[in-house]
Amino acid sequence: MARPETPSDPPIQVATMASGRFSYTDEGDGPVVVAVPGYPGGPRDFRWLAPALGADVRVVRLAMPGFEQTPLTTEPGTGLLERARFIARAVEALDLPDVLMVGHSMGGGLAGMATVELGTRVRGLGLICSIGPIAHPSVRGPGVQRVSRMIRRPVIGWPVRKMLPGGFRRMGFPPRWNLAQLTHTIHCAAALHFPDWAAHIDQLHCPTLVSWGEDDPLVPASISRMLAERAPDGPRLPFDDGGHSIQKHHSVELGFSLRQMLDLPGQLP
Repeated sequence: MARPETPSDPPIQVATMASGRFSYTDEGDGPVVVAVPGYPGGPRDFRWLAPALGADVRVVRLAMPGFEQTPLTTEPGTGLLERARFIARAVEALDLPDVLMVGHSMGGGLAGMATVELGTRVRGLGLICSIGPIAHPSVRGPGVQRVSRMIRRPVIGWPVRKMLPGGFRRMGFPPRWNLAQLTHTIHCAAALHFPDWAAHIDQLHCPTLVSWGEDDPLVPASISRMLAERAPDGPRLPFDDGGHSIQKHHSVELGFSLRQMLDLPGQLP
């Protein structure tokens, strides 16, 4: 495992799009990387990858609706396509051309679908521990949809919501998310429609990095390898360890490959 000596946590900034405000971080100066977190997640999910990319790369980390200072009113939809279009609108609002999109976990599918939406604005795509073309075990079957429906019910909704923090901790998520964010995450997971993402994989037009941890407890390596076979050519970086957070534990190796996709020399912090 390799990562820089210190992480990067730049201040949250706020901008607006037609549907409302959204928040992000912005650091570095050079070719642009747009980083999309999973759910629950935020800009801090890339605090080790950003410095590994180097100061000569501009890294814009988006905060998705419901997180940081991006309100759900800017994009209340829970479907993949709705949130991918939010990402595309954010890139357009910030006037970011020729970007390398990078997405983690559920954010990988969102970044990929936004890549298709944005067309020639995107020069490359990085998928890190991304959801694949078929459902992974934690969202397979009716369980997540049942929880999502129960949360919405007036009588039993509150007791079910109170159980969410423990469930997310058992899955390995840090305990920094509030109940509203965890509830929204459940609704987004329940709305996952993997055929939509699979169809967009076939429409990707740019070099695509696919990286995963063989010990990932959320997205099995078999699904990651399926994604690697189906996505356009590009770097393939499997790691024996690192779980579902290889952008933290293997940020130096990922940064090296992403710099190569930006036609930059291989700078290792």
